[in-house]
Amino acid sequence: MKILPAALLPPRSDSLLHIPGRGEPLPLLSAGEEVKAYVLEDARSGRVRISLKNSIVTADSKVPLAKGETIVVRVAQTHPAIILRLLPGPVAERGRLADHLRLFHAHPEALSDLLMEGVDRFDPDKLGDLAARLGADDAKNVQNLLKSLIFSRDSLKNPLFFREYVHALGYLMEHKLGEALKRVLGRAAHVDEALNNLKASFTKISGRLQPLVEAGGAEAERLAGFVRSSLQVIDSHQVVNYLFQEDKNAYLFQVPLLFPGKKGTAEIFIRFGDGDSRGETRGGVKTLLFLLTMDALGEIVAEAKVEGKRMGCVLRCEDERSRDFIHPLLGELGGKLVALGYDMESLECVVNRKDTAEMKDSLHREFQTLFAPEGLHILA
Repeated sequence: MKILPAALLPPRSDSLLHIPGRGEPLPLLSAGEEVKAYVLEDARSGRVRISLKNSIVTADSKVPLAKGETIVVRVAQTHPAIILRLLPGPVAERGRLADHLRLFHAHPEALSDLLMEGVDRFDPDKLGDLAARLGADDAKNVQNLLKSLIFSRDSLKNPLFFREYVHALGYLMEHKLGEALKRVLGRAAHVDEALNNLKASFTKISGRLQPLVEAGGAEAERLAGFVRSSLQVIDSHQVVNYLFQEDKNAYLFQVPLLFPGKKGTAEIFIRFGDGDSRGETRGGVKTLLFLLTMDALGEIVAEAKVEGKRMGCVLRCEDERSRDFIHPLLGELGGKLVALGYDMESLECVVNRKDTAEMKDSLHREFQTLFAPEGLHILA
């Protein structure tokens, strides 16, 4: 499994460096010119010192720049002040990744919320005339994708739910598109397959909504806002998993839960041991940690360890009420896993409030260290 950050991100309005020229000699620049600049001091309080064309100047910047970095900028304006646009590169990309990480941290359950809300928003009856204008089949496909991403009692019948979830949300879209475009034969079919996910469908719907918004459609504008924010949330989850994948050989997924009279969210943390995410190294132990938060049941932690076809799993609950709800489901779950070829060494549910809290805290610490190597303390 290979997750890439969103390949095409919109230009950031804060990727600009403003040089007001407060009594400093300014370099001779032309609009459209591209030049290298060297960061002389870390960006602090929104200002940074840079060397540009043999001149040392102070620039206003919201981009996290670090001393010693080389950046490439394009001159956007020379009068009345010099404005430079930071071109894509390691620094700009890091700033974009930081933006998505901030969004994820500020709204940790945003993905679960949008999936639940989206099912209702894309109900054909509630879309009314918009359904036909967006393409009735495409609008219905979006609702079906949203429903497929919510884990319910029926999902227990599908042992491949989680694998399908990763594909259906769009986590792998960029990677699959890249692979499809390398093909000579059957390229179109593989591109279609790569785009069969919620992220691609939202992107298509967003394009169709734009002219309706420009025409003054209030309903279209509200739906466009929801789709736009949903795409930002999906991108933020891709970025989090890209960072976990590259730094820790791990993944973190969020799945909404919906059972009769109960709803919640599952955070699924997967860490690969000696093997990699494709299981290419023999003997690797994969650890899957499921953190479930449900309105009526509180915190539940399920820890599974997989080595080859051997699997052991223990679910830890905060109280007996939660255990009593889960216990009848274990037989059906175990049967599905055995049908897939797994040798179930253990599958049990216990009450252990202490371990549940400690595991949740451990995962939170893992997330806090995502950007530590770059020294970006963005989660304070």
